[in-house]
Amino acid sequence: MERIDTLKAKLEELTINEPYPQILIEPEIVAYAMYVTKKVVSRTIQKENINTRTLGVLGQELFNGCLLQYKIPNVYANPIYKDKTMRQINKKHFDFIVPHMPKEKQIISIKTISEGEKDKCFVATIEEWENEIHDIAIAIKIDSLTQHKAHMAGWLFAKEIEKLPTHDFGWGMAYYTYLDVAEAQECEIPPMHNIIPLMEQLLKGSYTPI
Repeated sequence: MERIDTLKAKLEELTINEPYPQILIEPEIVAYAMYVTKKVVSRTIQKENINTRTLGVLGQELFNGCLLQYKIPNVYANPIYKDKTMRQINKKHFDFIVPHMPKEKQIISIKTISEGEKDKCFVATIEEWENEIHDIAIAIKIDSLTQHKAHMAGWLFAKEIEKLPTHDFGWGMAYYTYLDVAEAQECEIPPMHNIIPLMEQLLKGSYTPI
């Protein structure tokens, strides 16, 4: 995976011009997400849409790449492993655990939004959300698969997500808010938090050999 170019330097120099950290997607990561999905869906939730599941795995892999780039120690519950207990805490699934983060931000859920202007909301399906354990959720928006571009759009505490309005987007009732802060505020829906301060906290845990 190609990385978030010069993000760490820009954070340290406070010279970020982009509103969000940008991510470049290598085609092999998309192919891997499709492979993992086919392996997982065939042995778990049959009713789940394979495209939706692929999108979720892709977002997890993109975030995993960010953590790898900056050598941030973490536990990644990669869905490729068949043993569910490897990906659970107290029988609930998790995506990532980042131990050095503040206690209220250690268990991180990744929610991926597909490309296209019509897909402009952070969405967390209630049924799935209740079977997961998380402190916060980070939204990753796919800007263009053909141009290999995505970005981190924002984040929310789990307790904030559970207070969001709900809507059925076609796969069950879900919590939602708009990725665009102004649009969320206009609709009187709590907006997502800026991702940059959260990234700064993550980067403080970068591994530096003694």
